[in-house]
Amino acid sequence: MSVRTILVVDDEPSDLELARKALAGLGYKVLAAGDGPGALGIYRESAEPVALLVTDVAMSPMNGCELAVRLAAIQPDIKVLFVSGYAGAGVLRREKVVELRAAFLRKPFTGEQLTERVQALLAPRFAKTVQSGAK
Repeated sequence: MSVRTILVVDDEPSDLELARKALAGLGYKVLAAGDGPGALGIYRESAEPVALLVTDVAMSPMNGCELAVRLAAIQPDIKVLFVSGYAGAGVLRREKVVELRAAFLRKPFTGEQLTERVQALLAPRFAKTVQSGAK
């Protein structure tokens, strides 16, 4: 199985670095950007599809919701994890991103909380199937 690529976008350097380290520590290929336009550029240069976009909601000049919609127009199967200390699910509904395959994680979060949420989002649909030792 190939390494999955995650695009992390946050205009707060310490949050970006926390996410990058936590996800790279699990073996993901992490692409990191400090804003939406930078993320679009990195995405376009990437040789492989991005399995997951992890993006802050409140950024300038392009917010995370707009970024997610633009990337989903290019790659419809992309999954999205929105992170924010300010916005909740209500903002995401107003921004018309409800139709995306998205989840939300409130800041501040630990590396462990982030990796648990990411693994759940990227897990195969039947990942929780219990295998018995019976033959």
